[in-house]
Amino acid sequence: MTDDPGTPSSTDTRRARTRVTIALIGLAVAALLGATIRAGVQIPQPFDALGGYVLVWVPLLGAVLVARFAVSSPRGSAPVLGLAFRPIDLLWGLAAGLLLRILVSVLEVVVYGSLPSTAGGGVPAGSALIVASFVVAVLAATVIAPVVEELFFRGLLLRSVRGSLPGRAAWIAVVISAALFASLHLVVASGPSEALVTGVGTFLVGLGTGTAAVLTGRLGPAIVTHIVFNASVLVLGVTAVTGGTGVVIE
Repeated sequence: MTDDPGTPSSTDTRRARTRVTIALIGLAVAALLGATIRAGVQIPQPFDALGGYVLVWVPLLGAVLVARFAVSSPRGSAPVLGLAFRPIDLLWGLAAGLLLRILVSVLEVVVYGSLPSTAGGGVPAGSALIVASFVVAVLAATVIAPVVEELFFRGLLLRSVRGSLPGRAAWIAVVISAALFASLHLVVASGPSEALVTGVGTFLVGLGTGTAAVLTGRLGPAIVTHIVFNASVLVLGVTAVTGGTGVVIE
């Protein structure tokens, strides 16, 4: 990362390891709650589309907040999350997000024999609640989820893992954060084919967003990449944003 302050002290390393512990606890809770999605958690309209997302967001955001504000950071140290944005990040994210979507689409064709069906798309007609539920689903998948997940995985987790390793091994931290990112998404995968596509697809996205975060030293490119990747599935059919289609959405 470009904001690497240099060789970490033992105190810096302890702080980083404390944040790793907090992150792993948050991830474990998110995975356990995510597993309850199949139990049919019900949330009233128009927020019903957020059911599975909320169960994962709360522990992830909780871990981010605890690590950011409960663990002290001395003045002059590297930012805990690296939340920053520059206009060039739009280009980084657009290119990386579309490239990742192409790679994952190729994977889907290889495994499924074709791109997963998203037939029946289109903005739903009906009551205001139905339309509002659709809008919430789109925003959840294409904006809120990428921001929350990048804050946790490439902000808190990647930076904390890197800070806890000897020599601050950036690329080891990228791989670890990508693997844990994929593991969380595997919680809701059903069947070996979906597990393969979801696992490999999310791991590739994790590698891509992690690389962007390391090369630039900020989360802007990673967040834009994630948004573009998720939003690009809309060209396959807008019903995909609600899940259950086999299309990889992070």
